[in-house]
Amino acid sequence: MRKSISKKPISYSIERAVLSDVLPYETPIIFSNRHFYEFLVNHKIKLKDDSISWIKCKDDDVLKRLLSILFDIKDISSSTNNTLKLNEKELRKIAFHYKITHKEKDFRDLAIPHPKSQIELVSFYEEFKELIVYYSKQSPFSIRKPNSIAKFVYLNDGATKKGNQDDFIEESGKEYKNLKTFFTYELYSNIYKFYEDYIYHRAEKKYNKMFKFDIAKCFDSIYTHSLSWAIISKDFVKNNLNRDSNTFAGKFDKFMQNTNYGETNGIIIGPEFSRIFAELILQQIDKKIEQKLRKKGLVHKVDYEIYRYVDDFFVFYNDGKTKDEVLDNYKINLKEYKMSLNDSKTKLYEKPLITEITIAKNKIVNLLKNKIKFKIKKDKDKEDKKIPEDKKDDANFVPDKKIKVSDVDIRCNSNKLITEFKTIVVESNVLYKDIMNYTLAIYKSSLTRNIKKYEEHKRKLEKRKFNGLLTKKEEKKLIKQEAKFTKYIEEILDFVFFLYGVSPKVNSTIKLVNILSIVNKTFKKRYRFNYEDSKGKIKYNLLNQFDKINQEKIFKKVLDEIILVLDKSKLNENLQIETLYLLIVLKELGKDYRLTTVQLVKYLNLDEIMTSENLSYSPKRYKFKNDINYFVITVLLFYFKDIVIYKGLKVMVKNAIRSKIKNIKKTERSKYSELVLLFFDLVSCPYLKEDDNKFKKEILTLFGIPSSEKDEFIKFVEKQKYWFTKWNNFNLVEELNSKSSLEPYS
Repeated sequence: MRKSISKKPISYSIERAVLSDVLPYETPIIFSNRHFYEFLVNHKIKLKDDSISWIKCKDDDVLKRLLSILFDIKDISSSTNNTLKLNEKELRKIAFHYKITHKEKDFRDLAIPHPKSQIELVSFYEEFKELIVYYSKQSPFSIRKPNSIAKFVYLNDGATKKGNQDDFIEESGKEYKNLKTFFTYELYSNIYKFYEDYIYHRAEKKYNKMFKFDIAKCFDSIYTHSLSWAIISKDFVKNNLNRDSNTFAGKFDKFMQNTNYGETNGIIIGPEFSRIFAELILQQIDKKIEQKLRKKGLVHKVDYEIYRYVDDFFVFYNDGKTKDEVLDNYKINLKEYKMSLNDSKTKLYEKPLITEITIAKNKIVNLLKNKIKFKIKKDKDKEDKKIPEDKKDDANFVPDKKIKVSDVDIRCNSNKLITEFKTIVVESNVLYKDIMNYTLAIYKSSLTRNIKKYEEHKRKLEKRKFNGLLTKKEEKKLIKQEAKFTKYIEEILDFVFFLYGVSPKVNSTIKLVNILSIVNKTFKKRYRFNYEDSKGKIKYNLLNQFDKINQEKIFKKVLDEIILVLDKSKLNENLQIETLYLLIVLKELGKDYRLTTVQLVKYLNLDEIMTSENLSYSPKRYKFKNDINYFVITVLLFYFKDIVIYKGLKVMVKNAIRSKIKNIKKTERSKYSELVLLFFDLVSCPYLKEDDNKFKKEILTLFGIPSSEKDEFIKFVEKQKYWFTKWNNFNLVEELNSKSSLEPYS
C-alpha cells in the first residue's frame, strides 16, 4: 500500500534565509541562528536602500541602541520613523573567521558573516531569488544547483520515517520534515549518491573511461567581479563599471565584498550563499565549454558526459582526444576567471569504473554484517512452555513462551573490527578521512536499529517481571541479557572512538556525538508501567531501563574515552572547536562525570600564573596561551555554568573576554562579527549575573552603552533569553537531529 504524502506550506518568512543559507555547518551544537531569526521577525526588522527599519515598541530607545551594535551603525541620533541609515563605510563588515582541520597539517578557514551581512542577504534573496534560479539552469553539467524556491515541507502520514536521514539538503520531489535550505536542489544532496545512482551506472555502461578532477582552492580563488564577467561579459563590465553596479550580478558582487570587508579576491567559505555564488560562475563556464566542444564536433551525451558537483568534475569518455579537449578547455576558461585545476587530485579510471572509496565502502558494509552479531528471537520462534495439568482442558489457555539466554544473541569484538577496518583502508588504498564519516554514519544506523530491537524485547520482559510473571531463574537470565547488551555497547564505543581518534574533525566529531547521545539517552531511559492498586485505581511506576551498575559502566567508558581524546587534542592557536562538542556530551552525563580542574587545565593548554616570588597562588591561577575564539568562550561558559569548582577557570575566561574586546579599537568593535555575536551572548548569559550583573555592565561599557541605559539594555536583551547560544533548556538529541538535517554537501 502506498503511503500518503502531504505537503505543508513553509510558514517561515523571507528572513528564513538566516536559518539556512548564512552559517557554516561546522559550529558548536549550542550555537544557531534560530533566536536571531525570531528577533528579526518579531520586530519586523528590514534592510532596504541602505537603511535598517523596525516596528515601534515601548522600548524603542533601547531597541535603537541595540540595533546600532547589532548592525554596526555609528550615528543613531538622526533616526526618523523607526529607521537608521547606514553610510557607505558601514556596509562592509568583518566576518568571524575560524579554522577547522581539513587534511593532516592543513586547515580550512570558515566564516560566519556579520549580522548586518546576514540581513543584507535576506533583502538580496527577496529581490533576486527568481534570477538565482534562472542563472542556475544554464549548465548542462551541474548536478547540484538551486532548482526552485522551497515552498513546501513534505510530510508522509506520520507513521513512517519522514525523509531519509542521509538527505542533507532540500531535494526536488523528496519528503522532509524540516526546512534545510532556501532553495530546493537537484540532482544530488550528497556526492556519494551520484556514485550509486542510475545516471552514473548508465554512463559506466556507455563509456570505457572516466576522468575526475577539481578546482584548486575554488572559493579562495574566486574574484567577486567574475560573476559579472560570466553573466554579462568581461569587456562590457570593464568598460561600464558604473552601469554594472545596479545589475543582479553587480549587486551580488557587492554583497560578497561587503561580507568580506571589501575583499574582491576570494569569498568566505561555509555559508550556502557562497556555494551559490560559485555555482553561478561555474554554470556559465560549463555552458561555454559545451558550446566550444560542440563546434569541434564533440556532442554532450554522445561523445562524452560531464557531471559537475560544486567544484568536482566527472568526465566520461571513450577517446583520449576527447578527454584532452575537455581538460584543455577547462584550463583555458578557468584561467580567465582567475581559477585553475588541482593537478594533484586528477585521477583516471578505466572499466570497471569504480573508485577506491566505493570499494572501501562496500567492504565496510560487509564488515558490519559479518563481524557484529545481533539477533533477538521473536516470540513465534520460541518454544511454548508445557501446559500445566490444571490447564490441559482449557481450550483458551496459551502458555507463555520460554525465555532463553539465547533469545538475545549478541557478539561484537572491537579488536577484530579495528584490525579488519585497518586492512580495508590499506587494501582499498584510501585514507582514513575518506571513509570516516561514512563508517560512523552506518554504524550509527546499525546501533540505532539494534537498540530499538533490544528495548522492545526488554520492555516486554520487564513488564512481565513487574507483574510477577517471571521465575527467579528467568529473572537471572534477563540480567545476563542486559550484561551482554552492555558489553556490546562497550565494544561499539571502543571501535568508534578508535575511528575518531585517528582523524578528529568537526564533521566526524558531530557524528561521534550523535552516537554518544543515543547511547546516553538509552542508558538514562526509564519505563512507565501502569498497574491497578488494591482500591482499583490506576497508578504507575517508573523503572530504570538499565541497572545502575551497567549505566555506570557505559558512562565511565564514555568519560575515559573522551579524556583520552582531550589529552591528545589540546586547544591551540589554530584548532579550537574540533573537540568542544565532547564537553557538552560530558555535561549531559551528569555531575558525577565532570572533568576535574587538572584535566581542564591540560586540555585547555593553560599557563599557570605565578606570584612575583615565582610561587603558586592559592588557589592556583591560569591564563590561556593563545587568544581563544568566540566558540571556545561560549562553550566553556556553558560547561562551567555556576559550578563552584570551576569558579577560578571562569574568572580566567572573563579575563580572556576583556582582552579580546580591548584588542580592537572601541569605535571598530561592532564591525567585527565575532565581537557582536559574543556581546549579545554575554549580555544574555544566565551564568554572568554575579554582583548585580557587574561583568555584563563592564561589557556594555566596552561597547559604549551609557551607564544610565545599562539596566534597561540588559533587561531587554535577557527578555529574548537566547540570541546565538542556547544557554539552558538544552536537549542534546533534538539539537543534533536539527544539526544533522543541515549537513552540507560532502
